[in-house]
Amino acid sequence: MPVPPPLTRLDSRVEASLGAGIAMLHAEQARTDAAARVLNAHRTLTRAETTVAFERMRLTICADRQRRVDAQLLADLSTQLEVLKNATAARDRAEADLLEHLQHRDGAEAVTAPAEPVGPRRSR
Repeated sequence: MPVPPPLTRLDSRVEASLGAGIAMLHAEQARTDAAARVLNAHRTLTRAETTVAFERMRLTICADRQRRVDAQLLADLSTQLEVLKNATAARDRAEADLLEHLQHRDGAEAVTAPAEPVGPRRSR
């Protein structure tokens, strides 16, 4: 079975933090509030990435070589660039939010993780 392409550039970091694959994580309910917040932030980022890809494709279609370059085309391009700019800003905010949730979760885990066991002491 082929591996699906990543949804975001932070997928591997989410998987490492939560200890499971993205598909599995989204299929089952999160076990902790921190994990649920990470997954919700990941969903938001995924939607934002999809919007950026969609708006980028719309810009490509708008800039089709066969359209006559005139005032209307330039206005359409300007409008589409503004839409794409807003979509990327929303994506960047969603990415920053996900990173914040990951750092908070990973930091909290480091504080609450039990100390590594020390081997038995050997007496001489």
